[in-house]
Amino acid sequence: MKNKIAIEFGKRLAVQRKKKNLLQKELSEICGFSLNYIGILERGEKNITLEKVFVIAEKLDCSVFDLIPQIDP
Repeated sequence: MKNKIAIEFGKRLAVQRKKKNLLQKELSEICGFSLNYIGILERGEKNITLEKVFVIAEKLDCSVFDLIPQIDP
């Protein structure tokens, strides 16, 4: 079963990536991550480490808060 937070993070990641007109492959290259990993993240299939959130935010020139979902408890 997919994690609600991971799914929402993936949606936010895709939005920010598309705002920069980047393909998943392009994002993977500038972040130094595999294309497969970016796809897994965008589909919400895996949790991401905090360090990698910061890398992605820096490369997308967005705030970490743009990527982190606001989930009601």
